[in-house]
Amino acid sequence: MIQVKTMIKLWVGVLLGLVLLAATATVRSAEENPESEALFQKGMDALQDDRLKSAIRAFSKILDTEPELDRARLELALAYYRSMRYENAEKLAQSVLDNPTTPAEVRVTVLAFLAQLRRDAEQFKKKNNFSSYATAGIMHDSNINVGPTTADIRIGDTPISLTQGSLKRSDNAGIYNIGVDHLYQTGKHVEVGETTGMLMWQSSASVYYRDYHKFNEFDLGVASLSTGPALLVLRHWRASLQVKTDFLTLNKEALGWFSSVNPSVTWQFNNGELNWDAIYTRRFYNRNVDDGRKGDYLATGMTLGRYFDQRRVSATAGGRLIKFLADDDQFGYTGFQVSAGVSTVTYRNGSAYVRQRFAYFDYDGKDTIGLKAREEKEYRSTFGLSHEYNEPGDLLKGWVANLLWERTQNDSNIGGLYSYTRYQGMLSLSRSF
Repeated sequence: MIQVKTMIKLWVGVLLGLVLLAATATVRSAEENPESEALFQKGMDALQDDRLKSAIRAFSKILDTEPELDRARLELALAYYRSMRYENAEKLAQSVLDNPTTPAEVRVTVLAFLAQLRRDAEQFKKKNNFSSYATAGIMHDSNINVGPTTADIRIGDTPISLTQGSLKRSDNAGIYNIGVDHLYQTGKHVEVGETTGMLMWQSSASVYYRDYHKFNEFDLGVASLSTGPALLVLRHWRASLQVKTDFLTLNKEALGWFSSVNPSVTWQFNNGELNWDAIYTRRFYNRNVDDGRKGDYLATGMTLGRYFDQRRVSATAGGRLIKFLADDDQFGYTGFQVSAGVSTVTYRNGSAYVRQRFAYFDYDGKDTIGLKAREEKEYRSTFGLSHEYNEPGDLLKGWVANLLWERTQNDSNIGGLYSYTRYQGMLSLSRSF
């Protein structure tokens, strides 16, 4: 997938180097020509505001009339670099380096810039980038069938006694997940206003399996495939459109097919980002008992993220609107979710996070047992710890240990039939290859 954070780090050093270069350059200055000086300032202002096309026009116009002005040539190289036009940027920087009048201290900075530029260009020359991952772990689930806690409940004025099989059951399980991601870099640039984007194509495949120890009828498997285009505009925004299909199994028998379309856009700003996404899923079920659950799932929402303490701490908050149009109205609903979370680097190789989510669902039709439409409120609290083994002497070097604990409480307006509490704890090891 697109590693935006890594790419930002790559050009930050270059930008600082060119600022130093501009400050120390003793080549002929634009101040000698008032017209060029005004145009140079116009280009610098555009560069500062990330109006890269305007900056390129300004510096290019200066060089048309004063081709010996190396400072303008270097700023033009930076503008091309930030537009991901590495070949143009390299030619300009190399011409400054080849100039015998370029001071030694400036040559050092240009050499550093060229080295960074060539590393970035080499990264984008790789048309196909593959990565894979694997996770294995154990978990405890206090309520695998999301059942109520007591057999004696009331629906209105009517008492109902549930069978033991309908009550909540707990079990341990093994968790396994493997996957592969592919990023195809087309090398094509897309002009977006004043900036330039890089067109890419993202694909992934994964298999997830939850294997319960006693109650195998709840064993869950999910095989997923997704693919779609992505557009990256460094320091500004990124967008993608994914088409995905999921094949689900329950107790090793086909449960259903979910086919989805998922657009998303993320806008970046200083120390944070804002994400919008939407999803449409057509849910097909294989079992006759699930016929009424077939339908169309739609959701959209936004998430705001902020970084603090030099990105050691991050906070997120968001909300989503949800609609499920089921074939049988008793399974269809309208709802929303709100969530908030904080994650922090707790020590050198470890991090912790906590998340809280609230969801509300208003069902469309009457429940066949409760004889009225359900209303449910879900409260979910999650806490996690991660430790990365990356010290030279670590036996599990390259692996990440994850500890997760989650509590879900569901409150329903239909007695105790759909109200439940569920605890899940998981310990896992994961690695990227």
